[in-house]
Amino acid sequence: MSTAEPVDGPVVFDPADFGAIPKSKELRRWMRKVRRGKADRSVWQQFEDIYLVIFALAMLGATGGNVVLNLNDRSAGCTTASCGWLLDTVPLILVPLLVSGMLRVLLSIGPVSASRATGFWLLATPVDRASLLRPSYRIVMVGAVVVGALAAVVGWALFGANWSTVGEAAVLTTVVLLCTACVTVWAQQTAARSRRALWVADGLLVLAAVPALLLAIRPREEAAVTSTLVDLNNGSAQLRLVVISAIAVLVAVALVVFTSRTLNNLSRQSVVAGGELLAGIAGAAITLDVSLLADVVAGRHWRQVGRVKSRRGRGSRGVAMIHREFVRILRWPRRLVIGFALLVVPYAVAGTGYDVLVPIAAGLAGFIAVRPLMDGLRSVCRSIGLVRALGMDLRELRVIMSVVPGGFAALWAALATPALGSPAVAFAVAAGMLTGAVRQASARPPSYSGPLVASPMGAIPPGLFSTPMRGFDLLLLCLAPVLFGLSDTWVLVIPAIVLLILFSVNPKQA
Repeated sequence: MSTAEPVDGPVVFDPADFGAIPKSKELRRWMRKVRRGKADRSVWQQFEDIYLVIFALAMLGATGGNVVLNLNDRSAGCTTASCGWLLDTVPLILVPLLVSGMLRVLLSIGPVSASRATGFWLLATPVDRASLLRPSYRIVMVGAVVVGALAAVVGWALFGANWSTVGEAAVLTTVVLLCTACVTVWAQQTAARSRRALWVADGLLVLAAVPALLLAIRPREEAAVTSTLVDLNNGSAQLRLVVISAIAVLVAVALVVFTSRTLNNLSRQSVVAGGELLAGIAGAAITLDVSLLADVVAGRHWRQVGRVKSRRGRGSRGVAMIHREFVRILRWPRRLVIGFALLVVPYAVAGTGYDVLVPIAAGLAGFIAVRPLMDGLRSVCRSIGLVRALGMDLRELRVIMSVVPGGFAALWAALATPALGSPAVAFAVAAGMLTGAVRQASARPPSYSGPLVASPMGAIPPGLFSTPMRGFDLLLLCLAPVLFGLSDTWVLVIPAIVLLILFSVNPKQA
């Protein structure tokens, strides 16, 4: 307003009173200058930390690359028809899983996100929102490219594909995941689009299960590969794939540019919610607490839901709590869909012929499937006041809260029995799934008391080292008789003993 006289009606922004609206590039340049002026660490001090990270990544890359090369050489030496059919089936399983996983992960964090401070001080101003969010958008695109390239290289190389095919598959998979990242940005703009994108992700999980089941039930042929198999090394096939890759890259670049121009449609609420989730995930990663990470994701989901329709309970005491746990799990059915979709893992590993890896793959996949159902147990074990209000000791509550997840674990293992080979192995897998998830959910938070341990990253509390292994130790203990090839008696007895000890011991409270 340019006059001092009072005027009725809303206040209208006048650039003459406040000055011209700065460009986002100028604003970021000014903020960078201010931050550098207040820095309390020298360049050499920062270089020491960066050097450690780069050295660790280089060592990990060299070791992992050597393992991939050796496995590729071994797999390439296979000359049976089953190996060729396996290589043709890998894309039908790997690509839907990658797309579904990227859809769910990116939609859970935004994918475009900003901190609460950025949302309050910058996104509420008249500065161009798309320009402010474009750096975060570029990070998402670069991350999609890196994940797609690494997943494709490892996925195709492990099954013996030649390196020209691996390179072409990496290009195509990277383009697909880049387009998927653009779709998530488009879906983030409205809640309805986000829900539809999550439905598509669930459908892709089911789609990936079909070729995995076919791969598992298909009889293994030992005949040598004949000339009827398609040879991807001929010139026409290579030329066709190169042309398709070039067209796909052009389409992906055009889609990335077009999507970047729609960032103005992102709401400040969705962008800030993703930033808060990333901050919570960073805190959970610092403490190496996997359960805290699950709490952060579940808390954001229920805040977005807001409220649900209440249902009348049934029974009393333990029966009533079991019923409430069952209803609570049904209120988030997508976790059940993902859990049953993970049945694709043991069947796919069984189809590859690596029978020794099937119990391990089934145990890890089942643990991932049953762990999200333990939110109620974790809430009880981390709240002494809630335990006193319920009127039971923590040991009884742990048994009651594990009934519904235990039924899911038994059903999951029963469905995986054809891939596992015997009911005894299925029982060991179910026991490992349940005991591992219960131990991790009911464990105390990391302890920071006691002397610290010196490391290149600084002083670390000793309790942090054991926190990531909680749950997986009991899973491996239940699977140990299977991995050592013991008789079915030991395969049944050892997991049963682990179950009895876990549910008979009173857990320590936080």
